[in-house]
Amino acid sequence: MKFLPRVQLDTIRKIGRTEDGDAIFFIADSPEKANEIGEAVRTELANRLSLIAQVDFPMFETDKETGKTAFSHNPFSMPQGGMDSLLNKNPLDILAWQYGIACNGVELSSGAIRNHRPDIMYKAFEIAGYTREQVDSRFGGMINAFRFGAPPRGGIAPGVDRMVMLLCEEPNIREVIAFPFNQQAQDLMMNAPSEVEPRQLRELHIAIKAPEKRIEK
Repeated sequence: MKFLPRVQLDTIRKIGRTEDGDAIFFIADSPEKANEIGEAVRTELANRLSLIAQVDFPMFETDKETGKTAFSHNPFSMPQGGMDSLLNKNPLDILAWQYGIACNGVELSSGAIRNHRPDIMYKAFEIAGYTREQVDSRFGGMINAFRFGAPPRGGIAPGVDRMVMLLCEEPNIREVIAFPFNQQAQDLMMNAPSEVEPRQLRELHIAIKAPEKRIEK
């Protein structure tokens, strides 16, 4: 800020409605990178100043790779406002009936009020780019259960292992799990995943096809 003249500093202070002791941050980069850095700074400051309040979870978000609308967390949650929200709101403004418990920045539990209506589920998945046929193919059992009258329901899944991690003051959840996975999703104690016999593959109708060798010109 020492490179800005006083008139610009006073203008910034006026626009930001700042007082003595306040701070204004400027981030110059691509929108994606600026958002990433800004989010980290905001969260850290909120933690230090105890400013984080309870918030609702968004139903959708923008996929960073494709730029398309995608589910932000649990696609089977009930959107707040039901079908009316899906039909009349910007997808990124739709909130979901989801909730969680966090302690010292660690998620301990997560849950949701589940979507129990086929029409709302079809529409939610349509917004995320799925056809009705794809929903029936991938989640047919759930859709059929709804058609037979599965009641509204909700639940929460406590992460007991994460609670133990905090109680033991361990920095990593692997320290409190008997058979933890490594970074390659391997269980070294159980030697999993491991090779299977051909007859086991035949039982499941699975065939292994090696990639074709490329011929260098």
